[in-house]
Amino acid sequence: MQATDFWGELGTTEVKTPLSIMREQAAALGRRTKNLVEARVETRTVGRSFVHSFELVVPSLDDYTYQLFEIRHELDLYPIDVKGTDVVLTTEEAFTAWLRDRLSSAETRRIVTNLLAQAQS
Repeated sequence: MQATDFWGELGTTEVKTPLSIMREQAAALGRRTKNLVEARVETRTVGRSFVHSFELVVPSLDDYTYQLFEIRHELDLYPIDVKGTDVVLTTEEAFTAWLRDRLSSAETRRIVTNLLAQAQS
């Protein structure tokens, strides 16, 4: 006798998660810097929340790591809270716009430039 399945249709959605968006940008940094400065996204859970840390890593400097930012969201993906700020991002579009601004900001460029200089020394 075959077991009865009450789950209904289960499938993947076309929604891009904050984690996948951040991982795409992490990979792009490595390509841009010839892997002198890389980025990675570390994920952990805190209670019912997912916490993603975006970190810059310099392999040639004993894997020196600099946390650029950290976000937190629940199972529903949005809203996203940006740690250390009052920023709350309620949609994928708001998150990608915020991420674009953060990664292309003068502060981030200064940090990456300084890490590149250290890596090339």
